[in-house]
Amino acid sequence: MTSNNLFMQYLVENEIINEADSKRLSQKYAGNAQDVLYHLLKGGAKDKNILGKLWGDSYNFSYVNLENTIFQQEAVKKIPYEYAKENGVIPVYYLNNVLTVAMAEPYDEEVVKVLKQTFGVNISQVFSFREEIEDAIEIQYQSHDAINGFIESLANNSKIKGTSKVTGEQLKKLAGDKAVIELTRSLMLLAIKEKASDIHVDPQEEMVYVRFRIDGVLQDRLKLDSMMLSPLVSRLKVMASLDITEKRRPQDGRVKLKLSNKSIDFRMSSMPTVYGEKVVLRSLGQIVAHSVPDIEALDLSVANYKIMKNIIDTPNGIFFVTGPTGSGKTTTLFSVLKYLNKPGVNIMTVEDPVEYRLPRVNQVQVNNAIGFDFTKALRSFLRQDPDVILIGEIRDVETAKIASQAALTGHLVLATIHTNNSLQAVTRLVEMGVEPFLVAPSIIGVMAQRLVRRICPHCKESYVPEKDLVDKYFDWDGVS
Repeated sequence: MTSNNLFMQYLVENEIINEADSKRLSQKYAGNAQDVLYHLLKGGAKDKNILGKLWGDSYNFSYVNLENTIFQQEAVKKIPYEYAKENGVIPVYYLNNVLTVAMAEPYDEEVVKVLKQTFGVNISQVFSFREEIEDAIEIQYQSHDAINGFIESLANNSKIKGTSKVTGEQLKKLAGDKAVIELTRSLMLLAIKEKASDIHVDPQEEMVYVRFRIDGVLQDRLKLDSMMLSPLVSRLKVMASLDITEKRRPQDGRVKLKLSNKSIDFRMSSMPTVYGEKVVLRSLGQIVAHSVPDIEALDLSVANYKIMKNIIDTPNGIFFVTGPTGSGKTTTLFSVLKYLNKPGVNIMTVEDPVEYRLPRVNQVQVNNAIGFDFTKALRSFLRQDPDVILIGEIRDVETAKIASQAALTGHLVLATIHTNNSLQAVTRLVEMGVEPFLVAPSIIGVMAQRLVRRICPHCKESYVPEKDLVDKYFDWDGVS
């Protein structure tokens, strides 16, 4: 049992709970402050990062959110997978013979002593939630060596050979083969580890290339023998509940990868090519509230941040976010929703598909198979007394008109629209057929955005730009 009066004191001082709640929770959990921590976390009483920091501070340890941390692979290799999994610890950084290790109970000096003696390094412990550690172990210990082991196992499997013409029943058996299951899962976990937005399975005449899109650039990751295409695609189709016998038509589905404590969704698209079915998996992210960044974490300039804050604090009107596919429009809008999400606000969203899931937000997914589209959802929304409406994408004139009318009748509407810049959002609506007298008073802001590609960590070098370049690109924004 963990008694921690200082943590309870911090909770009261930070107005997360009051004195009466502190006494009630202490009695309910018999003084076990760690149980109180998980009670508050489960109930969504406060942001996970805030609770983690307060808990760590009460023991004089730093809190590290492992979902947002870049792990040092040299550090991960210091502790074997089996030991990490059995003891619920994971290395994060390694510097100057000091290994920083995330632990759910960093105050356990006995574990720290064993780590130091067993692995011959000094230990600096930090606090992380147990479920974060379990999921991080599953992801961070994925490697090309492990995947190559599954590939080798498949190559020696007689059932895999000669799979170009097999029955549906045989395909199901192949998809259920242990090595096929492990290979598929490991590929997806490796993509998550490397923060890839997409996984491409590209069949060619003699090989199958697996590529990851990282920071907007496709990068080769694996080469598979062509005989492995059918088992791999069949496994993905089974996970997405698609027809594994249909190879002549494109198919779309959704794959859910289950980890120890959460699920990560991928949107799957298959396409028949001359060498077999090409598959693309788009990562839809970790579908939990704490994976949505705060608006302060969007890396907007000071000037743009102030402009956006003024826009989203307006009680009614339409705020558009534009940009190409994969530029982060949905993430930006959900950061706005996270900011607006308060007990006194009724938020409704219509999406295709639902990517992030926020507590106390009413999220609806369109279903074109039964005729439930954006337009029908919006009409129903207006009878649900909404304060804020999010539209995943405005695709047609009817949706655009309803959105404009909603904005003019006292609702804040957030939406994405596919244009190259902010000005084109206005002309796009008019071209769709929305009357200018609806467009002009309803729009309160349009933000065009792009994702800035990260510089390669291995070849980056410092650079001081010329003054004329700084003046040209940054002076107007108050940066220089």
